[in-house]
Amino acid sequence: MGSSNSDNPSLPRQSDTDSLGATDAGRYLDTLAFAARGVWTVTLAGVRPVAFWSAVVLPLCYLPSLYGVGTGQDTGLFVELVAWHVAAILLGHGHTPFWSR
Repeated sequence: MGSSNSDNPSLPRQSDTDSLGATDAGRYLDTLAFAARGVWTVTLAGVRPVAFWSAVVLPLCYLPSLYGVGTGQDTGLFVELVAWHVAAILLGHGHTPFWSR
């Protein structure tokens, strides 16, 4: 006895399964990118004011370091202080204080 076509369901073609996988992966990556942008925006909104005001206040810490107050580790402290100041400037660059809006 022969089998009829109605007994065997048709299998999907290779191109059909590939396109479904690419679409799902694209949606997943779009959602992941959207979530990452949201997390970055919220994090930066919280960090930016602190970084801005740190960039304003940190130069006051240069004076004791430049005059050699403390132990012989002042050079390392000064380099670290400059690195923190540069990071604060870069992160706090876009902050606008509430009185200048």
